[in-house]
Amino acid sequence: MGLMLKTQRDGTLRAEWYGVYTDNGRRKVVNLDVKWAGTPPKSGRVGDDGDPAFEKSREAAEAALASIAEKSSHKGRAEHLVERLIESKTGRAVEYARLDALPDLWRTVGREVACVEKHLENCDARFRRFVDFMHATNKAAVYLYEVTAKDAAAFVATLQTGKKQLARSTARATVRLVNAAFNRFLPVGVANPFAAFIGRRGKQNVEAIHRRPLTAAELQRLFDLREDDFMHPLVVTAACSGMRRGDVCGLKWADVDLAGGMVTVKTSKTGEAVEIPIFGPLRGVLENRHGKGKGFVFPEAAAMLRDNPQGLSYRFKTFLVRALSDATPAADLPQPTPAAEIEDEGAAAIVAKIHEGTRRDRTLDTFRRYCAGESVRAIHKATGRPKPTISYDLHTVEDIIGKPFMRSGQAPGVKADIARMTRAPRQHGQKAASILDWHALRTTWVTLALSAGIPLELVRRVTGHATVEIVLKHYFRPGREQFKNALAGAMPAVLTGGTAARMKPADELAALAGKVAAGTANETDKKRLRLLAAKV
Repeated sequence: MGLMLKTQRDGTLRAEWYGVYTDNGRRKVVNLDVKWAGTPPKSGRVGDDGDPAFEKSREAAEAALASIAEKSSHKGRAEHLVERLIESKTGRAVEYARLDALPDLWRTVGREVACVEKHLENCDARFRRFVDFMHATNKAAVYLYEVTAKDAAAFVATLQTGKKQLARSTARATVRLVNAAFNRFLPVGVANPFAAFIGRRGKQNVEAIHRRPLTAAELQRLFDLREDDFMHPLVVTAACSGMRRGDVCGLKWADVDLAGGMVTVKTSKTGEAVEIPIFGPLRGVLENRHGKGKGFVFPEAAAMLRDNPQGLSYRFKTFLVRALSDATPAADLPQPTPAAEIEDEGAAAIVAKIHEGTRRDRTLDTFRRYCAGESVRAIHKATGRPKPTISYDLHTVEDIIGKPFMRSGQAPGVKADIARMTRAPRQHGQKAASILDWHALRTTWVTLALSAGIPLELVRRVTGHATVEIVLKHYFRPGREQFKNALAGAMPAVLTGGTAARMKPADELAALAGKVAAGTANETDKKRLRLLAAKV
């Protein structure tokens, strides 16, 4: 494969570059439709260097020749016959997508509703993960059609193993995304390798960790904590409305009808219009803030959500910890076990729970240094690791073995309380799952409403969920006692073994009088009637 310049009959050079390549053993020369520019080499040989403009045109010609040769290599395949048919019908050539172009290609896909930039950035990261995997395991694969079913299965297997494993739900979302991209960009007639991969069915949510709903008593403790003038009204609004964090912070006065007692707003995530009754606590918050009646109800929160969303989450969890944690005298706190006594136990737990790699090595080294008597500051000075990373590794070991060993003076503060109260550890060193955060208030609202017997359709009218399945699968998370009491209150006494729910005295009195008038009252009914009548 090479380039050449042709001369005309008068001896002058033709204006375009020509390319030479082999097609099924036959030499072919083709006009590349790329004009040469500048000054050709004085020797007249194309292989010699010309001036910069000439060399730049040469690069364009080489790219055009490579493209023609690539398309030629597809000829003779059954798929190519289909491609030629499509080209003849539509007038458009079939394009071959490169692996490294996946992020950019996905951004150009037409959508009914525009995606937010954060979602597209997440997609970019997942595509790059796949591209990096292919570069490391199958460098010969440049285009999507060159990815095999074996490659796809190996990539899926790496998502939950190795040094950079993902949570199960994140791994499934990554596979779905790459599968959709292959369906979209593969050439006609080429099988999708991810469609051939058999995913796990059935018990897919065995390891899923859901947000924990708060009890009514815990909510009351949140409402009673008024020392934070910034967070208190936001927490009350979120708990009383079931709205997401973005919708609470972005609530506008135009969406609030205090006279009618309703908030009507389109949710930022789905665009669904929801209607939320304004009950007492929420009304109190809104009336206290009612001023000009224009713009955001919580302008400071809207600005913080825009500029520092992580800080907003941290402030909420700090508020939650202050409201729900019980102060314990220092003398009553469990005393830490000397680190040197559990060195072997801790090292074995690290090897068992954290996958082989740099994180395991770092954690082991940090833990052994700490057991040898080094402080966090000394470990930082000796290794150069950030102090928060050292502290995180040591707390991880404490969580794994279930024994505190951090020495006095290095006891955790509010951050450790946040980790203890709002996060749930996962196996194999995965990042802890958040179980109490802003969204937990939404889960709480749904759980309390359904447990109280509110019809599911009314709950969806407030939350804006598209399907019943989403509500029941992800948001209705009653505790055991709450779940048991809700069933006992709704089921007939013959099934629960309890007594039937008692009516209000006035209603019961009217019902018994009706039975007496109809002649169906027994002695127990008459006795009960006399007792109620005497109290009236």
